Amino acid sequence: MIAVDINDVVEVHAAGLRVLRENLGPDVTMAFLNLTIGGKGDWTKEKYDRPDMTEAEMAAFLERAKADTAARRGAS
Repeated sequence: MIAVDINDVVEVHAAGLRVLRENLGPDVTMAFLNLTIGGKGDWTKEKYDRPDMTEAEMAAFLERAKADTAARRGAS
């Protein structure tokens, strides 16, 4: 188990992404995140566009997706 400061959301987020990527690999991690955040687009095509996405790029992707989701919920 890795030590994570539960009060530091950035640290929790980074640790979660790291654990997912190390255990599932980048493709399955992104597919999982896409399922859990209600993403849009064509993951089947997009995963081949960026097969070696870094942890920082994954974090940025997740933040954009969360913002998109929040915006869609606010527009409802």
